Amino acid sequence: VGVTRYCPNPDATAVVSTLTEINIERVLTLKPDLVVAAKDCNRRKDIEKLKRLGMRVEVFEGCEDFECMCREFIRLGRLLGREQAAVRMVEGVRSDVRALEAGLPRRALKVFWQVGASPIVTANGQTFAGEILRRTGCVNIFADVSAKYPRVNLEEVMVRNPEAIIIAAGMGEGQDPWKGLSQIAAVRNGRVYRIPAEKLCQPTPRKFLEACRIVAGVLYPERRS
Repeated sequence: VGVTRYCPNPDATAVVSTLTEINIERVLTLKPDLVVAAKDCNRRKDIEKLKRLGMRVEVFEGCEDFECMCREFIRLGRLLGREQAAVRMVEGVRSDVRALEAGLPRRALKVFWQVGASPIVTANGQTFAGEILRRTGCVNIFADVSAKYPRVNLEEVMVRNPEAIIIAAGMGEGQDPWKGLSQIAAVRNGRVYRIPAEKLCQPTPRKFLEACRIVAGVLYPERRS
């Protein structure tokens, strides 16, 4: 009955929040049987207020790996009385991910994953973006940094010299920072790919599979021939 303004097809029902800000009064008017929240985006005080007002609130993990996505999806299915359907869906997606991995070349292609331009933000190896790169046979050039979503500068990217750049388009973008930087192999060879963030950054089992397929498609174009 209610969605965030980032959900697919938001016109189909009431918009009750941004990613982080909940309109609690609006939620109450909808009288939901269940409110689904997440640790990585919803504030604890908002969750507790909804609970005090009599709402049933289930809080999910902010998943940064595929197995977490699968566990939480099955948990959601259980809450909705559709656990077996969720299990079947997850089993199918796991099989498809394995098949995709098995069919990819293992070239250790060096990739920079960009989720923001002002400042430039990337993802380390402990994120689902990092896992997408691992499963598609690539090397995330910032996999080793401690922060999950660190800010980096152009000089750092130039030193690590990625062979491809993937931009999650729509994530706090500013000007294109790569224009004219032919010192970077990805720029010199025309391997800068802008992919809509909604296709890469929704941490559910099916969306993870879709993101892997999209990334594999742009990084290994010969597979489409």
